Amino acid sequence: MAEELNQVLEKISLEKFLAIVTDAGANIQAACHIITKKYPSILNIRCIVHAINLISKNICKTPFADCILKCCNTLVTYFKINYLADKLNNSY
Repeated sequence: MAEELNQVLEKISLEKFLAIVTDAGANIQAACHIITKKYPSILNIRCIVHAINLISKNICKTPFADCILKCCNTLVTYFKINYLADKLNNSY
């Protein structure tokens, strides 16, 4: 993986890279560590969006969050159905 990253960096030009943004996988982190040792000017940054996604998936697995999501879906469905029914009734 590090060798492939290195090839891309050299092919495009090192001056065009400030950082490498990745997820937290062990293999990609090891590869990025090798790259940042070789090229200290390139930062190794973990993707915050990926981290938030993983955290939110874990939160949604809890019984409390599951209950809240079911209630929200019920409300949305109720208002969608009533809005469509009202729109159909007023169109005649």
